[in-house]
Order: sequence, then structure tokens, then C-alpha cells
Amino acid sequence: MRGSDEEESRVRPALEWIVDALNRHQVRYQMVGGLAAKAYGARRALVDIDIYVPFDEADSLLEEVRPYVIWGPVHYIGDEEVPWNLTFLKIEYGGQRIELADTSTEPMFYDRKRRCWEEQRIDYEDPVTVEIYGVVVDIMPKEELVRYKAALCRDVDVVDLEQIADR
Repeated sequence: MRGSDEEESRVRPALEWIVDALNRHQVRYQMVGGLAAKAYGARRALVDIDIYVPFDEADSLLEEVRPYVIWGPVHYIGDEEVPWNLTFLKIEYGGQRIELADTSTEPMFYDRKRRCWEEQRIDYEDPVTVEIYGVVVDIMPKEELVRYKAALCRDVDVVDLEQIADR
């Protein structure tokens, strides 16, 4: 799976770097968000690489990525417009933003349709392994990604869901 040449030249090195670090430190993870949506057929430009990891099992990884952290880690409580309640950090690597979110602190997201907070379920024992941008990664299973994006119901999620369904 590829994006534009410009997108690939920005995303691929960052994805290779973070996946290599995750694997070397033996940290369980799942890619979510736009990257996972692209793996299932979404075609929009990728803004950031969203990854869930258990921070309580990732001390050595977090130490390695520290020089690239531009924000956090911070516990963030959003609202309907920015619908997350979680601890996360932002990394900048080669012009590509990467966000690592902590699953050991019970992350939640706001379900706009039901108008309530939902537990973010990440089953590290049930990832889907795909090659995207030339890198083999573990991503969120399609049915969970669809559930998640349908509940978030932001404009970008609606576009992703339409493009995934068209595939």
C-alpha cells in the first residue's frame, strides 16, 4: 500500500523507525487511525501515525524516543470535538508526526452517536499484520476500527468509512 511519493518519502522512514524500535524493545502495539484505515482501503492523505502501546511495559522504548518527543506524555481529557480521554505523547521524526497512546491507563473515546464515553478496546493478542508503505505492521482489526470510527463520527472518520466500504 502506498500514498503519494511525497507522503511515502515522509511516512515510510518514520514508520520503519518506530516499528523497529517497538520490535527491538518487544513492546506490543497496534496501529490505529488513518494508517489502519489506509490498510483497509481509505485513500486520504495520512496526517499522523497513531499507535496504542502499554506504557507500563514500554520504559526502554519511551527512553529511546525521548529525543523526538515534542509534547507529553500528558493525560488529556477532550470533549465531543476532540474525543479522547487518554495519556499520550507526540513525536516528530523526519517531518512525520507519530502519536503514542497508553493503553495501561484505560483510554476512552467519545461516542458521538450514543453521546457517552466508551472504553478503547485494544486486543494485542488479535492484531492484523499487514505491509503498508513497505513496512510490516500490526494494525487494529477491521471490525474494531469500523466500530471506533463510526462512533467518533468526525468528518475524517466518515470519509475513511466510506472509502473502506468502497473497497
